[in-house]
Amino acid sequence: MANLGKQAGKRAPRWQVVDAVFELSAPKLADCPPGDLCEIAVAGRSNVGKSSLLNAFSQRTNLARVSRTPGRTRLLNFFRLRLRGPKKADLELRWVDLPGYGFAKARREVRDAFAPMIEGYLRDREALRGLLVLLDARRGPLDGDLELLEFCASIELPCLVCVTKCDKLGAAERGLLPRRFAEQLGIDARDVLLTSATTGLGLTVVDRGGTLGDELARLAREPEPTTVVPPSAASTAESTDESA
Repeated sequence: MANLGKQAGKRAPRWQVVDAVFELSAPKLADCPPGDLCEIAVAGRSNVGKSSLLNAFSQRTNLARVSRTPGRTRLLNFFRLRLRGPKKADLELRWVDLPGYGFAKARREVRDAFAPMIEGYLRDREALRGLLVLLDARRGPLDGDLELLEFCASIELPCLVCVTKCDKLGAAERGLLPRRFAEQLGIDARDVLLTSATTGLGLTVVDRGGTLGDELARLAREPEPTTVVPPSAASTAESTDESA
């Protein structure tokens, strides 16, 4: 695949994928790899273009299989990515492709079985640093997307909305999407990234809103949250120790 980030007149992203491999598929949480790398999960409706996005972002045509029948993925698919940034700094992370939702072709009882696995992964996976929620530029947020974002807000999991297939819209309409989608979702417009697997927009070509590599590096490099003990609780603990 051509290096879209080096097209004439296009500025390359600060953080780019330099190595990417498929690692494993996990049918249940117990089969996930060890949490030795930070992880970024990716979710979206069954036809939103998750595989195409990863292939374009990594500049590897066949890294993720693009299914002709959306909704067939029933596993947690783990990929290892190595990004290179300023001053040749390297960052390794896992990209975790979650089963698609929406009008998946799987039977209803199979789709219902996805939910506990996905919820358990998002809630309990210690290595998870954030979630990419993919939205189709032509369709916008739907009920499933809103429910997923509300769930992530309830567990305080950082989210980035990745708008796919932006090449299908004209420049004027595309420019309105970040604010429009942010208002519909109740989030900051800076948390909406425009992308296109066809042109490389936001992936290998810098958009005015930044690139996916930069956002992944930001999420992966943020310090893990620490538990702050309120002064009253600390005083109570000290009193208990002294009385013991």
